[in-house]
Amino acid sequence: MQMHSRIMRLGTAAFLALAASGCVMTAGAEQAESEALDSVSEAQIDPGYKAWRLYTATFSNGQPLFQVLAIGGSSVGNYQANTEYFSVTTANLQYLGQSNVTFSRTDGYGTPPSQSGSQQFQMPLSSSWTSFSTDPVSGGYRYDSGDVHLRIGTGNGKITRLTWYQTLPTGQSPANITPNGTFTASSGAVTVPSGSAGYYADSTIQ
Repeated sequence: MQMHSRIMRLGTAAFLALAASGCVMTAGAEQAESEALDSVSEAQIDPGYKAWRLYTATFSNGQPLFQVLAIGGSSVGNYQANTEYFSVTTANLQYLGQSNVTFSRTDGYGTPPSQSGSQQFQMPLSSSWTSFSTDPVSGGYRYDSGDVHLRIGTGNGKITRLTWYQTLPTGQSPANITPNGTFTASSGAVTVPSGSAGYYADSTIQ
């Protein structure tokens, strides 16, 4: 089954949110905002050190949510290099916001495990991490694990938007993330703690 996705990057979302709030006022402020909105291209999730890495997201009630197959710098069979392949169990999206989600991972060589989710799509492994001070994305279902956050948007029984966040000490550059362990169901905006900088990578799936 061929998987296809049109991914639209929303690199200007943070600027629009700040402009709407009145933060862009003077030439000096414009320069400060420009510096704050620099983006860095890094892998969105870590592809591991072998040919592929398979992430599995499971609800705390034991029901599967999705799998992400991350292919590194070399193609593996029909899987293209530097690509994330998602396989979603859409029947279980009903548990979003109600159950926590646990991530586990497996690394391997050779042929990756087959995927059979009712929704399948792919996106580039490399993504632009854009800085923010006020969360530019709202709605959906938010999940938190320390300084890493995930917001999942849905529509018509499918995942329609994925937003990863990371908050880091000021001066530290964003890097690829390795979701692991329990992500707790939460709500509202992702906030940036004092002395930290926030970064997000946003993808719309159609």
